[in-house]
Order: sequence, then structure tokens, then C-alpha cells
Amino acid sequence: MEQINTTEAYLDGLKSVEVYVSRLDRIYQFKVWGNTRTSMFVLVKEDSELVQQFDVGDVYEMTFRSSDASRPIKSCNTKIKYFNKIDQGRFKGHYLTGLSIV
Repeated sequence: MEQINTTEAYLDGLKSVEVYVSRLDRIYQFKVWGNTRTSMFVLVKEDSELVQQFDVGDVYEMTFRSSDASRPIKSCNTKIKYFNKIDQGRFKGHYLTGLSIV
């Protein structure tokens, strides 16, 4: 897997991210929203086991996939920037989970 160079314009066209959570021995896949270095997030359902696992400041190795299949899969350390429960609107019942490449 190719390591991400944070100065690249790799965020354009990101489709999904995968994270292995060793405490649960599971891989989770999420749609990536935002697609910019300063505003990238995923949605975690409020009844997910991840709610008890994710904490702001945690760092996980995450694997990013592009919507363009010809682009390589990229892997990098990613920090949980924020983890906020949504109580109304389109994403009610989810946690807005901000990601930041470290």
C-alpha cells in the first residue's frame, strides 16, 4: 500500500475509508464526507460498538479508497478530531466523526 504524502492533492475523489479496531478485532468501512484536509468526516451509527471505542485524539491507521479505481489505495495514521452526536436533521442517530491526517 502506498503511504499518503499529506502535501498531495489525494483527497479529491475519496470514496471510503477502512479502519481496523484491534479492541473489537473488526474492520469498519465508512463513506468519506467532506474530502478536504480541514473538513473530512465519517458517520458512525449511535448503536455501533465504535461509540464506546472512539475517543477524540485517538489515532488509527486508516486505508483510504478513491472513487477512481485506477488510483492506488492509500494508508495513513488518522486522528479522531471530533466525535459529536447528532440529534436532529438528516444525520440524526449518528455521530459526526471528524478525521485529520497526522
